[in-house]
Amino acid sequence: MLAPVIANLVQFFYPVGNTPAVSLTQGLPAKEKADLLLLGCGDLRHILFTINNEQEVRDQRRLDFTCCDVDTAVIARNIILLSLILDDINGDNKDTIWNLFYHFRVDKHSLELLQTQTAKLLSLSKSLESWHASQYGQHVRICDRISLDRVRGMWGFYGTKREDDDLSNFKAKVESGIRKSHEYKKSIFGGKSVNALSSARAASPACLDAMVDVGGLYNDYWEFGTTDTDPAARSNANEYNPMFAPQDGNMFLHYGTDPMSGFHLAAAYVALKTASPSPNSSMQKPTADEIVRTVRKEFSTWMESFRAHCVAGLVRLRFFVGDAVALAYGLQHVHSTGSSKQANWYRDRYHFEPLELNDDEYSSGSAPCVFDVVDTSNLIDHLGALNVLVATSPLLRNTFSAALFTEKLVKTHGDHTELLENILCGDLTTVSSLLGLTPVEVVTNTASSSSGDESMVSDTKQGLQLFARIAWKRPMNPSDAAEKVLPLLHFDPAHLANALQKIYMKMFADEDVTQLLAKMGEKNQRPSVPTYHRASFVALLCLVKSRVKTDWNQTMTAFMEHIDGDEKLAFSHTYMQELNLWMHMMGLYSVDILRSPPSGPGISQDASPLQKWDNIPEVVGVTLQIPRSRLDPFIKESMKKGFTSAIQGSVQSSPDAANQWQNMFAATQVAFGRLKTKGAQSSDLYEVDIDEDGLGWSGQSSMLLSFYVPTWILLQEPQTASVSLSLPHSPHTVAVFSSILGPTLSVFIAQQKDLEHVHITKTLPNLSKVISINGFTSESAKDGVDHNGGSESMVTASVDKTSGRISSFTSRVQVLSEGAQTILKDGAKVTQSMRSPFNHTLYLEGGPKYKANFPAPVLSSSAKIKVARKSSFLELVVDVAKSKDWPNLQSFMYPVYMDNGSPATWNMPHLNVASLPKIDLENTSSPRLDWLRYYLPTMWSSKESALKFNPSLPATPNMRAKTEFKDSLYHMFIGFTGVQGKHASVFAINCAEEQGVQMVFFLSEMRLDLSNRTPVLDGAVLPLRLDLMSDILPHLQAMSQSDHAPAAIAVPSTELRLWKESIPAWAERGRSWSHKPSCEYCSKGTIPLSIVFGARILCSCGEGQLPPGFMPDFPGWKALSKHAVRVSISPAFTSALVEGPLDLSSSGFAAKPPGEKKDGCRVCDNACKPDGSDLMNCSRCHTAKYCSRDCQRADWKEHKLVCKADTK
Repeated sequence: MLAPVIANLVQFFYPVGNTPAVSLTQGLPAKEKADLLLLGCGDLRHILFTINNEQEVRDQRRLDFTCCDVDTAVIARNIILLSLILDDINGDNKDTIWNLFYHFRVDKHSLELLQTQTAKLLSLSKSLESWHASQYGQHVRICDRISLDRVRGMWGFYGTKREDDDLSNFKAKVESGIRKSHEYKKSIFGGKSVNALSSARAASPACLDAMVDVGGLYNDYWEFGTTDTDPAARSNANEYNPMFAPQDGNMFLHYGTDPMSGFHLAAAYVALKTASPSPNSSMQKPTADEIVRTVRKEFSTWMESFRAHCVAGLVRLRFFVGDAVALAYGLQHVHSTGSSKQANWYRDRYHFEPLELNDDEYSSGSAPCVFDVVDTSNLIDHLGALNVLVATSPLLRNTFSAALFTEKLVKTHGDHTELLENILCGDLTTVSSLLGLTPVEVVTNTASSSSGDESMVSDTKQGLQLFARIAWKRPMNPSDAAEKVLPLLHFDPAHLANALQKIYMKMFADEDVTQLLAKMGEKNQRPSVPTYHRASFVALLCLVKSRVKTDWNQTMTAFMEHIDGDEKLAFSHTYMQELNLWMHMMGLYSVDILRSPPSGPGISQDASPLQKWDNIPEVVGVTLQIPRSRLDPFIKESMKKGFTSAIQGSVQSSPDAANQWQNMFAATQVAFGRLKTKGAQSSDLYEVDIDEDGLGWSGQSSMLLSFYVPTWILLQEPQTASVSLSLPHSPHTVAVFSSILGPTLSVFIAQQKDLEHVHITKTLPNLSKVISINGFTSESAKDGVDHNGGSESMVTASVDKTSGRISSFTSRVQVLSEGAQTILKDGAKVTQSMRSPFNHTLYLEGGPKYKANFPAPVLSSSAKIKVARKSSFLELVVDVAKSKDWPNLQSFMYPVYMDNGSPATWNMPHLNVASLPKIDLENTSSPRLDWLRYYLPTMWSSKESALKFNPSLPATPNMRAKTEFKDSLYHMFIGFTGVQGKHASVFAINCAEEQGVQMVFFLSEMRLDLSNRTPVLDGAVLPLRLDLMSDILPHLQAMSQSDHAPAAIAVPSTELRLWKESIPAWAERGRSWSHKPSCEYCSKGTIPLSIVFGARILCSCGEGQLPPGFMPDFPGWKALSKHAVRVSISPAFTSALVEGPLDLSSSGFAAKPPGEKKDGCRVCDNACKPDGSDLMNCSRCHTAKYCSRDCQRADWKEHKLVCKADTK
């Protein structure tokens, strides 16, 4: 109910994912058990790939996945797949399993296996208890009874043996759906081919090389229904796969469905050594069959790893069918109350079934309710970022490594600061601080995956659409404390009210009069549906209340004064009563008329359906029954115009009333079916229930629309006031629907006295009371207490009155220990230093030190210390670093801190280096290494690239240092590969300002990190220390005189600092060794240990921990290796949410291609195809012409550098 209900007349079915699989645990410390929540989980690719990565680790961890999807078919398919994998012990059915899960046309044998397997699953799942006791139940759990019932329904549909008319009807239905998919694709793309960006993304870092091939594979898949390239296999696939045939008539296969896009196609395009998991040493570009075989081999490996993990008892998956936001709040309720009962949530927006998790597992605590990883897929695109983050933030553990992931297609055209604020509906620092989250890649402006490679296969004329996966973590607060908490944020009430008002205005900016008028005049404006209503904002208030410490009543009074005085939002007054009632129901604030049973001037119970109620509550539920015939005009017009809308309830005065009024209620619940009642309609015991029609919009049943209404509104005109189903006003809804629905956009209207269509009850159907929104628990969010240091701390935020943004933080440390109080009163000096942009330390001369942690980055240069010696407290006041300044924060590319007594990386993915495929660099002229030339430059943003080629441009010192650091990394990668000159395997970082060579890198292999789709240098680093030089100098000299003499990389001192700060992260991410009790990191508490010339940078624990044969036995290596530490070096990319990516075709990196041939084939200059037909155009730019697919493939290496998507 916390997101608007959309008239989902047409729905797409997404059987398989359209983004490459990622390792969900790559940011977590090794060994620790991991609980993971996947909302909008889709298929199992992320889970299976994660388990496969974990299978290669020495110390395997237990994994507990909770998976949620609103589409029953997705969950039903996933459980079938897992059961088939578990049964296929010898791998005899691996090809058949692939067919069933990825082909919409299958052979008879595959169909028979599906029928046999679903019959088996149905026999084992007659109850939750029988399923959990079955052979699959130990590893595959189902969260509640209704999820089981829905999944069983799908299994029955999949396993039905169809003959004669049933079979003909089934085939006709499937073919109709596929035809509609083609028609929809054609309506979007016209006659052009689909830009296969999703599949090309799967081939990164070699995405450009794959563009032609993946487009062909996609077309073949949709023509034949199979990934098989063998004609015989294609002809045998003559049965439609029921697992691709949704039951609902208004749902059909998404036109972008492509099995290739969820895997790692780079393994087919990058030259890999024969010893690698997926060897591919051929020097030629892969054939279509080789690409498919690479993908199927990866899938087979995943299946084997899953079985092995289950045999070892290390994995459990839990499945829930329903809305992601609803499940998140259901888990919040269990976490807060300890009970799975009475959460009073519906399981989704389109049914009246309550969400009630299995009590045996959730109330007992055996199932997790807080998580180390929360993955929300791309739900923020559909539900709104605030709806998703408010629901899920309380479910994230308060640990240093726990992460919440969101995915979004980001349009990088325009101002990036504005982009971020539009996503979060407010200032980034302010909103993220209230959520208790930090966008890691944005703060560091450092990403582990490239978005720049997508810019090469995307349209750049109208702004890029780049895929961004964003990790959100708790504000940085490394600690050894056993209890991890989220510190409360203190506010002055007026300050918090101001901040909330600005967020409110941004959430409902579409109602802004000036924006509405501007949009009315815009042409080619894309229609959109709202993602928020007033209940969405109230949910945010519930979270904020649990996150802050302030006088809440004063805050709400000031906030309501702001809202009452607003004149910008055109429809604010019509939704005001919905805002009031939701604030009242959530216990946040109550206006006078809601503080007691309804009474007063103009309010009468006479002739009201409520007049005989014993106890009239302040709020009641209204259920409106809309006859199917009254929906038909709306449905017809929606389908005709290809535009749907949100739907809402409305209560308004009769046309004849002297006092005209109207109130809108957008927080609704909807279903189709037959309404059933219990009790007298005039009694307060009256209840309604719905016998639901599963066909929904495709059926013929009435619609039931339910929403809460303040009772006093219904008593103003208890007989003649009307209740209606209407559409929210927007430029598009008015343009599309006003001609058939009138100016009020009402689909159906009934008077209150119409007891057949208007039903008033104490609560909404099937609920005992209002939904629960718990927010953070009092145990997880509270002020910090440092028992060891004898202090208490609190952070207060100050808000700028004009902008509503948090402008500064004040950290107050209350000194509790008597000894420290005495020292303070005696006049001891107090100083401070920065540990990170989030963390400062206050030092009491002659006494202890105290932590000052902040919820967002701050400017150390602005820090002011205040000391109250009599009252025994210290204050550190700091200005907030504005989000535009975050990319230039010092010492914050790859932060590593001590947490729980061990070093922990914050934004550097962990790797099992030994399992990563080795890239074959033997033949540097191989086309399978072409990608290096265009991929590595994507490290730079457009701004950094401009600075690189024009150093006179203005830039901050940190931006210059980062640009130079990436330049050095580029030369290290290119130098090791030898693709642009002589190969080198030893590199010396040389800083003339700091007395020469500072560290030496020994590079063993280049490997392929599939999860992040990037190359990795597997090497070792030897930082040169003064206390070590006498021992190693002779060996360095011997090496320098051999054929392994170091290639020098000259760096300035500002860049050198980044090298010293990065190598601890490179060492930590892939280490297979354990830190010792004597670890210098532990004793000193800082990482790196020092950046001073000649001092120790890394701890000694990893020195000499290198595998046999790591480097050739050149002179000096044996002695030097004893002091070297293994590192895994990746390219450093900018965040797509911070800066626009580099446009290679207009930069200095791309070689100037030959002139375009416009008349004939670009390769052979033929005027036509061999059969005499017209030349084929490049499917992307529609400019380059070719006589054959072979010529197009031969030219792609050069043409890809200038190929731009045609937007005409």
